[in-house]
Amino acid sequence: MKGTVSIPLTSLEPGEVARLADTRLDTETRSLLRSLGLTDASRLRVCKRGDPFIIQVRDTRIGVSRKVAGGIFVVHEDDETRRA
Repeated sequence: MKGTVSIPLTSLEPGEVARLADTRLDTETRSLLRSLGLTDASRLRVCKRGDPFIIQVRDTRIGVSRKVAGGIFVVHEDDETRRA
């Protein structure tokens, strides 16, 4: 996402909404996340921090390890939509 600063998913608090910017994960993990619906520029919401990290992508909740969450980089939605 051009002109924006991406941050690790682990930086977000429950309820915050962001869009996927990049993943810094191995090919197998990236492929698995894609198959679960986490694709380029997907909108996601943090449901729970911890291990696992629970995120909502579309109508699906996904649990990922804290290590994987640290390799998922996102950009915040506009300020008015940051809290869901």
